[in-house]
Amino acid sequence: MKKTTIKDIAKAAGVSIATVSYILNDVKTQSISDETRVKVLKIAQQLHYVTNRSARSLKLQKTGLIGILLFRDLAPQPWSDLKYVKTLYTLERLCGELGYHIIFMQVDGDSPSYDMIRERNLDGVFLLNADQERFATVSRYFGFGIPVFVIDSWIEDPIFHKILPDYAGSFKRAGTLLGAAPEYLVMQPCNDAELANRIALLSGLDESCIHRYEDRAGLDEFLNRFTDRKGLVINEFLANEVVRTRGDRDSIAVLCTSHSPDILPDHVVKLSYELNDYKPVVDTMDGNIQDADYSSHNKFIYLSVTS
Repeated sequence: MKKTTIKDIAKAAGVSIATVSYILNDVKTQSISDETRVKVLKIAQQLHYVTNRSARSLKLQKTGLIGILLFRDLAPQPWSDLKYVKTLYTLERLCGELGYHIIFMQVDGDSPSYDMIRERNLDGVFLLNADQERFATVSRYFGFGIPVFVIDSWIEDPIFHKILPDYAGSFKRAGTLLGAAPEYLVMQPCNDAELANRIALLSGLDESCIHRYEDRAGLDEFLNRFTDRKGLVINEFLANEVVRTRGDRDSIAVLCTSHSPDILPDHVVKLSYELNDYKPVVDTMDGNIQDADYSSHNKFIYLSVTS
């Protein structure tokens, strides 16, 4: 197969060869719009462009730095600061085992600062809990060949790897453990509306049987419609709100997306996700960093469910 050149990319993007060269080589002195930059980088990925190895080795001075950007909840809850703690610890440990250092940043507000990204040459990036709008803003700062892994967001773009709990498998397992399919679903707030919609669709429940949590009053009103029914709750911190309201009257299964099933009472059915599944994820990122020709076609990675 004919090797893709910057001329091919320029033609597909409708820009000059020089512009493609400036973007792929991350030349800072040229004034190029973010829209053009993102367009060229996407086309380069889609055409499987591979840089010249000698030029790449001269241009890229690996820093050994992995960035983790945690997008704060758009609708904060009392447990918002806790729900990604174990994921962060796991990523830091696994990256450390491969010799990387972590640069951590929380993304907050409508107009966050991305100085950390601009000022440091990151070898790779994990984005946690990103909504579509802020993802589109931050993704333009990553140069060609910088691997980006997105956790807990449904980003359709095939360039980026996505890591999600195995919701489809979880719903099936929950029905087995409860002895019947759940009749209602209580969902934690999601920054990414597309992810929330996908989860609702996978549940197989009518929208009237799905509650997207906002406050205790709304939760109580919803639960009063499902007395003595089997239910499913996503996130163990939110599940404790359900237990406070209903006690042990309802038979519920909980998807422990924060990896902390121990905070739940014994009568609750608990389904957890393998933190060890992040090992191949980190290995894949390392492969992208170390080898210019490395490619993984598995863009959706699902954390396996256990009970």
